[in-house]
Amino acid sequence: MNKLISDIIREHNGPYSDNGVSVIRVSGIDNKKFLQGQLTNDIDSLGNEQYKLASYCTHQGKVIVNMQLIADDNDVIIILPKNLSEYFIEKISKYILMSKVKFDIVSGAVVLSILGDEALLINKKYNVLSSGHYKKIDDNNIVINMSTPLIPQSKCVLMNPGHQIEINCSEKDKPNTCLIDLFGLVTRLQVESIEKYIPQVLNADRLNTVSYKKGCYTGQEVVARTHYLGNVKKHVYLVNINNSEIHDRNIINRDGESVGELIGEYFFYNDVTLSHSILRDSCDFNELFVGKDIVEVIPMEDIV
Repeated sequence: MNKLISDIIREHNGPYSDNGVSVIRVSGIDNKKFLQGQLTNDIDSLGNEQYKLASYCTHQGKVIVNMQLIADDNDVIIILPKNLSEYFIEKISKYILMSKVKFDIVSGAVVLSILGDEALLINKKYNVLSSGHYKKIDDNNIVINMSTPLIPQSKCVLMNPGHQIEINCSEKDKPNTCLIDLFGLVTRLQVESIEKYIPQVLNADRLNTVSYKKGCYTGQEVVARTHYLGNVKKHVYLVNINNSEIHDRNIINRDGESVGELIGEYFFYNDVTLSHSILRDSCDFNELFVGKDIVEVIPMEDIV
C-alpha cells in the first residue's frame, strides 16, 4: 500500500522520525578546506550528488564519531548519531579559529532508510542507480543510494517534515536508519565507547571511511601507521543477543576469558536482538557469552 513518509512518521510517532540521527549543515567558504583537515576521508573529492562515510578522530587516532557526508551545492551535510552531535560540534569548533565555517544542526530534519524491494523502486524512480550517489529531488528532499555488497537493496531519504515522498512501505521494507547502519557495519558508538578505537577496528578499510592519499588530518599519523603496518587484530561484528536487558557489555568465551565487548545500541529485527560488538578476529565465534546469555555472531550473507 502506498503511503506518504509523513504519514509513516505520524503512525510510528518517534522510532522512524529520527532514529537517533542528527543532520548538520556545514556552511561557509572554508567549509570543505576545514573538514579536509579534520575528517578521515577525502572531502576535496566530494562532489555534488556524491555521498561518503568518514570518521572524526582524536589526535591519538581514536574515533569520536562516524558520519555520512553529502555535498549539497556549496554546503556539506553531515548525518551522525544524535547523542554525539553536540559533542562533535563542540570538539571540532575548537579548531575553526579564523576559518570561515559554520556548523548548524538542521531543526526538524528526518532521515529514513529503506531495505528491500521498495529501495530498488525508489532507485529507479529517482534515477539514483549508482552507490555512493544521491539525487536532490527539491530543496527539502534528498534520496541517497547507500547500497553496498552487503546490503545491495538500501536507500536513505533525507527530508523535512511536511514535504512528502510517496513510498510503498510494507512491514518487510519499513524504514529505519538503524538497519542500514547495523547491516552495513557502520558503527553508532555509544558515549562509553567513543575515543577508544581506531578507524580500522571499526571496519574503516571495508567501508572506505579513510583516505590514505589525502594530506594531514586530526589523528592521521596513527591511522596511517596502523594501515601500513597491518596489525589490527579485532574488528566490528554484528551479533544477536537473546536478552535486550543486558547491562554487562563484556563478551567472554567458554573459559571466561574476555574476547570483546558490545559497543552498539540494541535493535530488534525479525524477532532477534541485534547489536555491534568488537571481537578478536582469532576467537572462536561459536561459543561466546555476555554473562550467561549466548552471543551469536551473524555472517553478513545470512542477513541480506
